[in-house]
Amino acid sequence: MRAVPVPRDPTQPRSPGLPTPEEEAARVTLVEIEKMARKLDLLELTERTCKWPIGDPAEDGFHFCGLPAVAGKPCCKHHVAVAFQPMSTRRDRSRAGR
Repeated sequence: MRAVPVPRDPTQPRSPGLPTPEEEAARVTLVEIEKMARKLDLLELTERTCKWPIGDPAEDGFHFCGLPAVAGKPCCKHHVAVAFQPMSTRRDRSRAGR
């Protein structure tokens, strides 16, 4: 006998480990950005470098992006696009989940 999938109740939190299509697209984008990173350590950062952390701080290989930062922001244009979403986009997503 086949199990019938039960539709998810949008009023309840999502189960961990199940990314939305938007979350998966953001993850793929971050992987592509990481390939371009300058891979700076903490002491190499300046006000003009992207401070997006990459990796686990407790492990070897941890670094910061280091690409040129957008004026007035702590990150490069790529990480700004991932981190700072327009209010209308967030509002539309929350309405769609209802």
